[in-house]
Amino acid sequence: MRRRSFFLPGLAALLLTAGLLFAVVAPAAAHDEIVSSSPEAGSTIGGVPEEISLTFSGEILTDFSAVIIEVVAADGQNLSSGNPIIDGTTVTQAVQPGQAGVFTVRWRVVSSDGHPISNEYQYTVEAVAVPTSTPTPEATEEQTPEPSATTPATTSGEMHNGPSGGGELLPVLAVVSGVIVLGGALIVVLMVARERRRRDRAAAAAASGQGSRDGNTGKDGPADAS
Repeated sequence: MRRRSFFLPGLAALLLTAGLLFAVVAPAAAHDEIVSSSPEAGSTIGGVPEEISLTFSGEILTDFSAVIIEVVAADGQNLSSGNPIIDGTTVTQAVQPGQAGVFTVRWRVVSSDGHPISNEYQYTVEAVAVPTSTPTPEATEEQTPEPSATTPATTSGEMHNGPSGGGELLPVLAVVSGVIVLGGALIVVLMVARERRRRDRAAAAAASGQGSRDGNTGKDGPADAS
């Protein structure tokens, strides 16, 4: 009888303890949990995403006041835009444009059992180098505009009256003409001077001959008188 009296209280205490443990563990095991995310936790992407998507193991209750998703940049600015969109087990949050860096996603939702769950994770956005475009030779060359259909055709008379390419030879022709004129004038001056010297020599010779004849006449005169 004593053994039975000790056995029954011990069994009752064991059952009570097991019941308490089950009461505590069962609700915790019933909570939903996050299954996947986009961007993934710890991932590195090449640009700031337009939205954050979280997928859970159960449907999320559509209590917008209890559903919060924050996308916090490295400078502490929350880039979440508008209210999150709940579609069954998926919650989507729009994100504003931002700079590259480490982003922290902080979320809180209400699981299908009515209990709120929350957590956070990080992802990294790399800075994308913008390639500089080098202008091609075709782009730098000046294109000759094509004549439009309304441009009047140039007549032969207008082409004849326009400036000709011989205008570049005018300075050369002027110099050559000047040299010819100066050369001709110099030749004329030399010829005139030569003719004048010839006349002077002829006049001097004539004067010298006349003097000789006058001297001879004077000598012959007295001889005849005797």
